[in-house]
Amino acid sequence: MTAILLPYVEQPGTIDEATFEKTLIYCIAWGCAGLFETEDREKFQKYLESKNAPLPPISASRSVDKETVFDYYFDIPSKSWKIWEAEKWVPPKRIQFSQLLIPTSDSTRAEFIIDKIAALPVMRSAKRMEPGLKNTLLVGGSGTAKTSTILMYTERFDNAEMLLKRINFSSATTPRNFQDSIEAEVEKK
Repeated sequence: MTAILLPYVEQPGTIDEATFEKTLIYCIAWGCAGLFETEDREKFQKYLESKNAPLPPISASRSVDKETVFDYYFDIPSKSWKIWEAEKWVPPKRIQFSQLLIPTSDSTRAEFIIDKIAALPVMRSAKRMEPGLKNTLLVGGSGTAKTSTILMYTERFDNAEMLLKRINFSSATTPRNFQDSIEAEVEKK
């Protein structure tokens, strides 16, 4: 919620009640039910509808899956619900099939949330000396594009400012393997 409302904190002014309610519904949906499977997301949608929550206008034309609040995000500048859409993919000049990362609506949603968390201030409260927590953990079963999503997110980094070290974990990874992977990249003096 802090990350989504950050633009209002940084600029003077107030947020109107309708905008706050929609933002709150967005945050509750993802904070409480973001890990739900499709069937449970539909139940959560029905629950929100029963409470007369300010939900996005659901399109009846969608035939594959039932549309829910999880298919939308609340766009603060326009103060309206917008459907998640993957950015247009431009194929690279040299295509290596195993290296292709094509954005989907799921990866776009995950990147948005990661980006919002990464934009949080380092210090949440100077008075209370309360540090900000900017860590993100992607969870999901194998084959749910966690690694691909992170790789797409980190592609945007400026290599002059930030580097990436990719370490794969599995059930066979031991603390020693992890330490060796880190030490292999660190310059010892």
